[in-house]
Amino acid sequence: MDQTFDASVYVRAPIINIANGVTLANALVAACPETAPENVAKACTKLKAAAEAGQKALTARRRENGALSEEDVRVLDREADASFGALRMRLIAYSMLPAERFPRARRAEELVKELFGDDGLSFLTTEYSAQNTVMASIVEHIQEAALQPEIDALAGPEFLEQIGNVLPRYDVMVRDRLQKEAAATSNLATVVRAIQSAIVSYATKVAGMVDEDEPATIEAVRRALRPLDAHRETGARRTQGAAKGEATSGAPASPAAPASPASPAAPQAGPGATPQATGAGAPGGGELSAPV
Repeated sequence: MDQTFDASVYVRAPIINIANGVTLANALVAACPETAPENVAKACTKLKAAAEAGQKALTARRRENGALSEEDVRVLDREADASFGALRMRLIAYSMLPAERFPRARRAEELVKELFGDDGLSFLTTEYSAQNTVMASIVEHIQEAALQPEIDALAGPEFLEQIGNVLPRYDVMVRDRLQKEAAATSNLATVVRAIQSAIVSYATKVAGMVDEDEPATIEAVRRALRPLDAHRETGARRTQGAAKGEATSGAPASPAAPASPASPAAPQAGPGATPQATGAGAPGGGELSAPV
C-alpha cells in the first residue's frame, strides 16, 4: 500500500462549471470525516454554503431563461422570417411579369437585388442577434433611400406595414436575451469562483490531517478527497480522448458550435393562418422604422 501523500495537488482549483461544481462540492461535503478537527469542519460548512449558493444561482438562471419561453421566441422568429420572405417573394413575383407590358417589372427586379443582395434570405438562418441586425439594415436602407412609396406601389402597403410591426418586437426580444445572458454569465462566473475557492480551502485543510507516522490518517484523507480525485481523473480522460480523436482525424478537435435558431430559407405562411408572437414584447406599431 502506498504510504506517500502529495498535498500539492489540492492547492490548485479544479476546472468546473456551475453544475458539476455544485455536484463536486456536495460530494466532498458528504465524504467529510465525522471526526474532522474544527478547522476542517468549519471549511466543510463554508463549502456546503458555497454549493447551496451555486444551486440557487443555477435555479434562478433557469427561471429567468423561462420568463420568455423558447416557443414564444420561435413564434416571433417565424413571423419575422415570413414577413421579410413575403416582401421578397412579392417583388420577385412582380419582376416576373413581361417588362414590355409592365415596365415596373424591371424596377421590382432591381429592388430585390438592392434589398436582399445575392444572399437572398440566408440571413434568416443566422442567430437571432445577427438576423436582427440584417433586418434593421434593410429597413434603414428603405428609409434612407425613400423607397417606401415605390415598394408600396409595387407590392402593396401591407408588407412594409407588417415589417414595421414585427421588427420592433423582434429587437426587444434580442436585446432582452442578450442582457439576461450577459448578467447570468457574469453572476455564475462569480459563483463558480466562490465554489473553487471553497473547495481548495477545504481540501487543503483536509490534507493537513495527514500524519506520515500514522498510515490510517493517509487513508482517511484519501477517502475524504476521493470525489476531487475522481473529478480530475474524469477531466484527464476527456482530455486524452480529445487528443486521441485529434490524432486519428488529423485535424484539431473543437467543441461543437451552438446551434443557430432554425429558420426557413423561404418562409411559407400556414393555410389561413397569420403567425402571431406571444409574450415577446409589446406589439409594435405599423409604421416602418429601424430599431434604435
